[in-house]
Amino acid sequence: MRRAYIFVIIGILVLGGAFLPSAFVGTSTALQQATATVSITPTFDSSRLAQPPTVYPPAQADTGEQTYWGMCMSCHGDKGQGLTEDWKNSFPPEEKNCWDSGCHASDAPANSFELPQTGIPALAGAGALARFSNSFELYRHIHENMPFARAGSLTSAEAWSLTAYVLRMNEREVQGFTLSESSGAAISVHRKVTPPASQIPGALIFVGVLILAAIGVNIQQASTGKPNFFHHLHPPSIPAAQSRFRYTLGAGGAAVFLSLILLVTGLLEMYYYVPTSAQAAISVQTITNLVPFGALTRNLHFWSAQFLVVVMSIHLLRVTLTGAYAAPRKFNHVLGVALLAFILLLDFTGYVLRWDEGIHWALVVGANMLKTVPFIGEGLYRFVIGGSEPGDSTLIRFYAWHIFGLMLGAVILMVWHTFRVRRDGGIAIPPPTERKENERITRFDLLRREVLAMTLAAVILILFSLLIPAPIKQPITSFNIMSGDSRAPWFFLWIQYLLKFGDPFVMGILIPIFVVLVLGSLPYILPNAKREELGNWFPRGNRIAQVIAVLIMAVILVLTILGAIPK
Repeated sequence: MRRAYIFVIIGILVLGGAFLPSAFVGTSTALQQATATVSITPTFDSSRLAQPPTVYPPAQADTGEQTYWGMCMSCHGDKGQGLTEDWKNSFPPEEKNCWDSGCHASDAPANSFELPQTGIPALAGAGALARFSNSFELYRHIHENMPFARAGSLTSAEAWSLTAYVLRMNEREVQGFTLSESSGAAISVHRKVTPPASQIPGALIFVGVLILAAIGVNIQQASTGKPNFFHHLHPPSIPAAQSRFRYTLGAGGAAVFLSLILLVTGLLEMYYYVPTSAQAAISVQTITNLVPFGALTRNLHFWSAQFLVVVMSIHLLRVTLTGAYAAPRKFNHVLGVALLAFILLLDFTGYVLRWDEGIHWALVVGANMLKTVPFIGEGLYRFVIGGSEPGDSTLIRFYAWHIFGLMLGAVILMVWHTFRVRRDGGIAIPPPTERKENERITRFDLLRREVLAMTLAAVILILFSLLIPAPIKQPITSFNIMSGDSRAPWFFLWIQYLLKFGDPFVMGILIPIFVVLVLGSLPYILPNAKREELGNWFPRGNRIAQVIAVLIMAVILVLTILGAIPK
């Protein structure tokens, strides 16, 4: 029996020894497999969280980088990569899943916010910013929607600096360029642009051409002694007394010169201007900021238009105060008043073609005044605007009027007016027997004076164009929100101020039409200066007309100043 127990024990030991190696081997394999599936969490480079170094003086993008680090980096990543797995490694373990942790899920606490489950979009790299075409659109999104927790809390300057930094992250930053409402729409977010060099060389070229033209005129005359085309535009001679600046003020010649500048610069702008509501303001910003000598061309166009209104008003007042509209020049006076009205309308239509927030109020209010015209107001409004409210049809109609309708009419009136000056005997002078001096100057001397005057006028025009840029604001985004300047263009400020005193139809339409009719009809309804009084200031024969003209101009000037005073 003992032997039986011994054999049983020996068998158990033998069998146990046979299974023991396999058991240990299995355990070892399992441990190896478990060890092989464990991954070591990579170490995050904490230096990526450090505040960017301060740059002095900071560029706009440098300021934006500091703002981005403080407000945007936690969600969008240090390089604008978005909320990637790599970037989440910088978070504490309990916050690596923004939604499971409860801090940014639908049950987010009151002091937090819910993040969209679609994740945080990348701001840099392939496919980023696909929804934006230019920097202004990106700026608007940032200004209105960021930061996500406090949408709309950024200032305009902060939003623009962030826009500049996002462009830098995408290698689209424009060095030495400051983004703003007057330039941002011209800067693409998908391609690198380079602003043009200084405008000064273009200004020097412009002045140089005029100087060379003046020299050329003198050389041609000295070498041949024969009048050329420009000489033949003038009479063979004119009285010296009436050709002096203190009598003519040079207003008529300056008006012709400014009109030529307007024509040439306007044609150049047409190569880049896009007459659609979506692209008009953007194309104007592009001309101003990206086209070589575009800013100079646009500024010359703008200031020529402003000075032309002033010069023509001075010319009209000078003609009245010297009685120079007396027969046979009555009709030419009417042509001059009509030409001034055309120039004002040309200025207004050109003003609207900017299609930015600066013209928003004036367009809406000015167009709505048409509705106040009895019986035909609604139809007149639709004819001018092209629909029930301003839009693409409005812009294309104003463009057509500006380029073809009004400009063609102004050119015809100017040519006709100039022709009638020659036809009616040139400048108004007394009869030969009543003249105190009989000295005359030739057409050669007259042309030299005009060329010199045009050169001086060009220098003044260029100084204004280089120092005071033409206005441009952000594109109009909606006609339902009036966020632009609430003032009319300066030459219509007097009409805007009149609207405070009564009915819009009377104050805004009837009175301006009445003023034009009165000024145009002065030679026909009031006594004219006598022939012996011509060629002098303030003749007694038309004293009543002088008083009326001065009063009208003075009232318009006072109302314009009052309208320009900020409220």
